Amino acid sequence: MTTFFLRTRGLTTHFGYVKALTDISLDVHGGQVLALVGENGAGKSTMMRLLEGAFAPTLGGIEIEGRPVSFGQPRKAHAAGIRVIHQQPEIVPDLTVAENIFTGDLPRMGRFFLDWSKLYADAEALLKTFGMAGDLRPRQLCAGLGPAQRQMIEIMRADDRLRQADLVAP
Repeated sequence: MTTFFLRTRGLTTHFGYVKALTDISLDVHGGQVLALVGENGAGKSTMMRLLEGAFAPTLGGIEIEGRPVSFGQPRKAHAAGIRVIHQQPEIVPDLTVAENIFTGDLPRMGRFFLDWSKLYADAEALLKTFGMAGDLRPRQLCAGLGPAQRQMIEIMRADDRLRQADLVAP
């Protein structure tokens, strides 16, 4: 029996009387790249928000590597290896490149303080890994960045490799 990285069975989501998704099943192998296409209103964004933990299904379920999961919030989906890169990048223009890359996962010193030197060092290492060190700087504000640069920040944010010790500064 094949174990899939991600499997959905009978996903159904209702918002009041509106049926956003009905009985969606999907199997995804590890490392597989898929595209979700369809008309406006077909439920693509709703499906992605279910997978990333932003919405809970009304019916049906999600499995990761054969185990049922219920995320409840995107952070839990991220920890399970699920990241969604949306068509319209969710970049905060008044934050730096580093802050946007590590949004939701900023390094801390103790409980309350940000570790700014680690943040900038980690961002610099990640920019080098993605070949973007010549185009973007960790302390650069994101206001005025082009669409491709904003999309690359989203990809770097989503990339699970950024949590591996060999890619980030100590």
